[in-house]
Amino acid sequence: MKKLLLAFFLIFLIGIFFLNYNYPFFTKKIGRWSVGFTFVEAPLEKPNIDEKHLISYVEVDTLLKSEGNYIADPFFIFKDKTFYLFTELKGKNNANIALFTSSNGLDYKYEGVVIDEDFHLSYPQVFRHKSEIYMLPETKQSGNVLLYKAIDFPTKWEIVDTLIRNRKLKDATILLEKNLMVAVDDHMNQLIFESDSLHGEWKESKRFDGRRGNETRPGGRFFKFQNDWYLPVQDRTYGYGSGISIYKLKESEEKISLDISEKRFLQEVPEVKWFNRGMHHLDIQQVENRYYTVYDGDRNLDGEQSFQIWRTLKYNFYDLFN
Repeated sequence: MKKLLLAFFLIFLIGIFFLNYNYPFFTKKIGRWSVGFTFVEAPLEKPNIDEKHLISYVEVDTLLKSEGNYIADPFFIFKDKTFYLFTELKGKNNANIALFTSSNGLDYKYEGVVIDEDFHLSYPQVFRHKSEIYMLPETKQSGNVLLYKAIDFPTKWEIVDTLIRNRKLKDATILLEKNLMVAVDDHMNQLIFESDSLHGEWKESKRFDGRRGNETRPGGRFFKFQNDWYLPVQDRTYGYGSGISIYKLKESEEKISLDISEKRFLQEVPEVKWFNRGMHHLDIQQVENRYYTVYDGDRNLDGEQSFQIWRTLKYNFYDLFN
């Protein structure tokens, strides 16, 4: 009996070790987010992240003359020799969409809130289409995927279409060159939708088998490199928003897939206090003859940790599902 109990105990310990190895029970507590930016030579070149090229949450507190604010989910568009940087702006109430501008991509000026709704807004994915400028932010709390159009760029926007109705989706990320959209639901099911145009009928793709769990939630705009399309995806190995992995889009008439290309392309940067816990967003685009990238990360002030047994069990189970 003692040998049997010892065997069960050893199996239990091995199981706990395995579960903890994949997704640790203890992770650093999430802090407040800041946004960084820099130029790079190529899209898959890791950016040089330092404290000189960022907008910290402390700066945001100073700008807003209040405490407890942060910015995250940065997207940019380059127009008329100006960088327009749109971010989620979170304070005590619902998050809004804020704007920063720069003439050189290094020194930014805060321009204020440009979209304010009764529901939470984030992920301000801004893009051009047929000489117009649109934004597809996360509007999950509205119960729909809402499309905004710039009526007077960059400060005036209005809802012009509902791309997907009655679906609570997170971070819907569009690729108009392929008429595809990737999103996740509240159960971390990765979904792909297809349409014949931006304003067409978006339907869930039958060519995509789907995934569930870690590395399913989009973490930034699709980007093209050497004729292939890539999607930043959030990695949760060490807790929410602990890293960004890069997935390559593969498509045929019968099948669509997203396959891992760069595991944890971005992650915590211990030497930069603002990003010392993790990173969860990336936007990279070509600007004239160079590439420019924006990203975010958060700060753990005192090493405080969170115990997340349910997260560990859930994501290990999802890996088996996949």
